[in-house]
Parts: sequence; structure tokens; C-alpha cells
Amino acid sequence: MTIADIVIPRSGAGIKFSYLVPEYLESLAETGKAALVPLKNRTVCGFIYDVKKDAGNPEASFSSKNIKLKSIKGISRARFFDEKHKDIYNFLSRYYHENISGVLDTVLPSIDAKRFGLLDKYYEEAAAAFTASDAGSAAAPENDKASKYGFLSEAPYELTEDQSAAAGIISNAVRSGNYGTFLLHGVTASGKTEIYFNILDLALTLNKQAVILVPEIFITNQFIHLIKKRFKGIVESGGFAVFHSKVSIKEKLVNWMKIMDGNIRLAIGARSAIFAPFKNPGIIIVDEEHDGSYKQQSGLLYNARDFAVMLAKKNSAACVLGSATPSLESYYNATVLKKYEYIHIKNRVKGKTLPEIKIMDLKKEFGSRNVPIKKEFQERLMPDETYQMIKKTVDEKRQVLLFLNRRGFSTFIICSSCGRPFICKNCSISLVYHKTGAGRGKDGGREESGASGYLECHYCGYKEDVPKLCPECGNDSIEPFGAGIQKLEDAVRGLFYPAAGNSGSGGVNIARIDSDIARSKKRGAEIFKKMRKKEIDVLIGTQIAAKGHDFPDIGLVVVVSADGMLNLPDFRSAERAFQSLTQVSGRAGRGETPGVIAIQTFMEGNYLIRYAANHDTLGFYARELEIRDEYGYPPYSRIIALKLTDKDAERLKKTASDIGRAAGMFIESAGFNNINVLGPAPCPIEKIKNDYRYQIIFKARPPYSSLHKLINMLKTDADVSKYFTSQKITVDVDPDVLI
Repeated sequence: MTIADIVIPRSGAGIKFSYLVPEYLESLAETGKAALVPLKNRTVCGFIYDVKKDAGNPEASFSSKNIKLKSIKGISRARFFDEKHKDIYNFLSRYYHENISGVLDTVLPSIDAKRFGLLDKYYEEAAAAFTASDAGSAAAPENDKASKYGFLSEAPYELTEDQSAAAGIISNAVRSGNYGTFLLHGVTASGKTEIYFNILDLALTLNKQAVILVPEIFITNQFIHLIKKRFKGIVESGGFAVFHSKVSIKEKLVNWMKIMDGNIRLAIGARSAIFAPFKNPGIIIVDEEHDGSYKQQSGLLYNARDFAVMLAKKNSAACVLGSATPSLESYYNATVLKKYEYIHIKNRVKGKTLPEIKIMDLKKEFGSRNVPIKKEFQERLMPDETYQMIKKTVDEKRQVLLFLNRRGFSTFIICSSCGRPFICKNCSISLVYHKTGAGRGKDGGREESGASGYLECHYCGYKEDVPKLCPECGNDSIEPFGAGIQKLEDAVRGLFYPAAGNSGSGGVNIARIDSDIARSKKRGAEIFKKMRKKEIDVLIGTQIAAKGHDFPDIGLVVVVSADGMLNLPDFRSAERAFQSLTQVSGRAGRGETPGVIAIQTFMEGNYLIRYAANHDTLGFYARELEIRDEYGYPPYSRIIALKLTDKDAERLKKTASDIGRAAGMFIESAGFNNINVLGPAPCPIEKIKNDYRYQIIFKARPPYSSLHKLINMLKTDADVSKYFTSQKITVDVDPDVLI
């Protein structure tokens, strides 16, 4: 008799379910295979985690507990993980305090019970693809333009001395088969991608597998284009795979099976690609390693960058963390703790210079008229000098990027008569005004009569129409305040009207890109494609436009409101603002002609803006590390945040108080003197999706093991463990944001 322990990803249970393996399925029963099993009154798909053969008469031992084992209904031919991967999953469960079903729900492809019957068909497709092409042993192309090792086509330029040195250092680790993590800190346009490709070429030649992580799908598309061009042999032989949320379930499953069989050589994707079941990874590259997108915000709250380092260590592989603005944690690990090797590239390729940065002091720019400064900024967004810079750049046939990291038309609306705000009914946050239907009249004037709009919550998605009259006082005095990207788009179109949007000669083509537009993969990709082909003159974008894109014809970048990124209630706000300013500045001057950056601010004396304007990344890091050390924040400490939710505010307050009191007792009794407790307190945004929110923050300087011991004590305590099993508490290890 054989018993299989099954983990059911969507069950929410922290246990493995035991099932009998029918005799006709015993030959298929292996760890890592998908299994179709009954659960209560439905049939679900799980994964075999353990197999116990020759179990004697298990029904007898279970019957004594009034448990009757059910039988497995089906087992796939394909394996989705093996014993080595189980060790990794168990580590994730322990470190992030997530039960094993939650771990597998995140790391493995989602398989619906209705699709189970297709798994064997997909497995045959995956195997058949390599019977013909045998990509696992693809030979290097033989031509005069082959690279140093063989798979990579000729580079578009000769590597600089800095690039060659960086590639050489990392290549030594790949060649030796020893673990090493390298922080590749290169200024924008310093040629990090070409370094990546040279290292990938070596790893592939050594018959090792490689994975590239990127923070955004649109950057993935850019890399895919380059890989298809530069690693043509690998791609055409079927040894290349893509992983991200837009990939179909079938493609994801087939690629997963190919990787398990060792038939995929090179993979690229967003954060979840790090879980692809490689057997022989030689190099893991995390591009834009500082990016917050690598931290999962639901389910298993892992950080793909941190996991990449752990995975490389476990597989004796090399890990490259690349960025023009490394995270403070990575910088500290490399330069102070020496856990990583630090490689600093200070110059752009081909002798290109970093852009000139101008700080536009809005207090002076808008202070010359008899109008309140903030009101004038709200109405005009940019002073005359900025508008003239935009016009001049467009006249020179160069492109302009306008950066404002706020979706919508305005930040909020209120009634100017009675002051009534418009708050989301589900969340304790203002609704954002989005304008729709605005057009232009045939005579060239603004056509406001057709304008309409709606209010949207950017946390829960709730929407409502903008009322014509104030529900509180009945007056027609509802006005938008603050500036969003749609309002900026209107302002810029007004600047170039009537040319803007015209298809005739002399027209100026203006486009907007934000997450609202980017929800459509096709529409977002089309905008970036047009930008590369110089079919867009002025691109107006949020954060999505600042990440890793290479548009060589951008001559001017305008940061419309740097102040909006400052003074957020989070210890990383200064770091994030500096990274955003540096990254968006790096979009300019990547071609033959130098670029210009205009940073608009009311806080021109802020240290962060001064460091960004001087391209002084190391100076900013030194200053920010002093501040972090003084207040005991990472990288000088580790944090675990307990995030509590409940629809009943008073009950939530009691729960938070009970857990806080228990934590204090455990800290004292166990002698965890290195742990500092902040809270319990309401989150800065107290309510989201009708759930009230509290958090308790535990900060600890070394040794960090006390943090995890404390959480385990709370989870097993008789009085407070019930709160954890209710699934109303999220344990966030190494949180990225505390808002």
C-alpha cells in the first residue's frame, strides 16, 4: 500500500493531506507531480510532496482516528519539482512564515482541476519540441561574427575597459563554478546590458542555464527583442523561455516542463521567473535590483532579489545585481560587509556624458506674479522657461520625456464652498479625479462641454461619477486640486495646439504612458515601439517610463514635481525619490548629443535633490546611511511587520493590543534586548477595501534570529495563535513599504 502526502496550493491549509495511491497509479507516484484529488465535496489539483511506499495497512491507523483515506484520482506524467526544490520551498516557508500551501501557490504554475487532463498533452508537446531541435545541446554558431565564446552575435560596439574588466571578474566565478554575488553599480547608459550578454554567452558555452530577472513586463519585452537578435541560435532551437503574468497558462506550463527536463537554456521574466526549476543554473542576473517590484505584496511576501542571491549560493552559481542606483541594503552588503563584490562603472559608453541637471526653483519661477505660488503651479504646472525648453527640444527634432508620478487628472477634488472631501467608501483615502471625454473644437479651441470624468480609488478600484452639485451643501463648487498626469497632458497639448495630435506636416505627436494604459499589453508596447521609432515627440509618463528604457533621441527630461516623492511616511522615501530622479534623468542624452534634465521643486535646498543634481550617488548613500544608522533602520537592522486587518475597528484594536502585549512579554522573558517594537498603531492608510488596518513593527539589530523566534512564539502561543490562524494577520519579513 502506498500513501502520498499532497499539498493543495489554494486550500489555505498549513498541512499536507494524505491520500491512498491506487495500484494502477503507483508507478507514477513521485515527488513533484501534480495529482487530482477529492477534497470535501469537490475535486482539486495538488502536488505530491512525499510518497510513503510499503506503508503496511495505513487505513487501520487512520481509522482509529475516525479518518478514512480517500484515493488519488489521477497523477501527471510531468514533475514540477524534485527533492532539491523541496528544500528551497521549506526554507521559504520558514523564513517568510508562510504555510507550505501558500508557498506552492506562489512558486508553482496554477493548475485548475478542469485543466488537469491537458497536462500529459502539454508534457508530450514539451518533449516533442526537443526531439527535433535538441536545444539542450545546441552548438555555438560558426561564423565570423561569433563572439568570444560562441552563442552571442557581434556586439554593436567594442567593450570599454570598464565593461571588459567587469565582465572578466564575473566570468571567473561562472567559469570556476563557485558561488559569488556581484553588485554591478554602473551609471545610466554605462553598458550593463552588454556586460550581461557577455557573461550569459560564457555560461551557455559551459552548458549552464541562465535566468534574467527584470522588474517590469515592458522591460522584459525590450530584453526579449535584444535576446532574439543577439542569441539567435538559442532562441531558434527552442532553448529560450519567457515568464511573466501576461504569458498564457499553457505556455507557462510547457516551458516549466522543458526546464524540468533541462531543455531550456535561457529564461527571462519578472520576479516569479526566479522560481523556474533550473537544474544547473550558472548565472542569475537581477536587472534594476533596487526596484520595489521585486517584493511580492500578497501571498508569499518574498523578495526575488534576495531569493536570487540565496538560490545562487545553493547552486554554486554567480548572481549579478545590476543598477545605476543600488538599494542601500545591497550597497551596504557590498561595500561595508563585503558579502558581495562591488563593481563600479562611473562612465557612460562611447564617451557619452551624463546629462546637465537644472534645478527649477518654483518659488522663484512662480513668484513674480500677483498670484499665490501654489495656485499658479496647480494651474500651469510648468513655468515659461520649462515650456520654452520643451519647444526648443522639439524644434531640434529631439524627443522630450515629462515625468509626473501621479495617475489621473488631479490628486483629489473638494467642494470649495463647504470643504467636503470625496473619500473612497471602502478605504480611508481620497478618490482621484480621472478626466474622460475631453476633446478639441474644430476651430482649435478647447472643447470643455464634452468633458466628463470619474473618481477612482487607486487601492481598491472603487469608482463613482463626479457629482454636479456638492452632496453636502448643494453648491456647484466642486473643484479638482493637485495635478495628475492627465492634467499635465492637457497642459502640454495646449502648448502645441493646434499642431498637437494633427497628422499633417509640422504636427507634434504627444503620448501618455501610465499604469492605466499599460494594463493593455498591446497598447503599452505600441507606445514604447513608437517612441523608439521617433514617432512620438513628447512622452508624458509616470514611473513606468523611467525604468530601464533606452531611447537615444531624448534630449530633455522634465521632472514636473519632485516634491511629490519626498516626505512620504516611510523610511525608504528619500532612497526611492533619489532613485526615481536618477533613473528618469538617465533617459536623457543616451545618443550622440548630450541631454538636459529640469527638476521642478519648491524644496530646492533639499539634500536629496542636491545630490541628484550633482550625480553624486555615493554622497547621497553616505548621508542616508548615517540617517538609517541613527534611527536603527535597514541595513543596520532587520524588520518584520505584522499587518492586521478586520472589518470591525474596535475588534481590530483589541487584537493588536493583545498581540502587542504578548510580544512585549516574550521579548522580556526571552531576553530579546535587541528588538525594538513600534506600535501597535493604525497604518498610515487606515482602511483599504473595507478592512481597517493596524501594524506592529519589530526592528532588530544583530543577531536577527531573535526576530523569527519571536514570531514563532506568537504563532504558537495559546492566547494569540488564534489570530494568526484566522488569516487576518500578515507576517511581512523585510517589508519594502510600511504604508
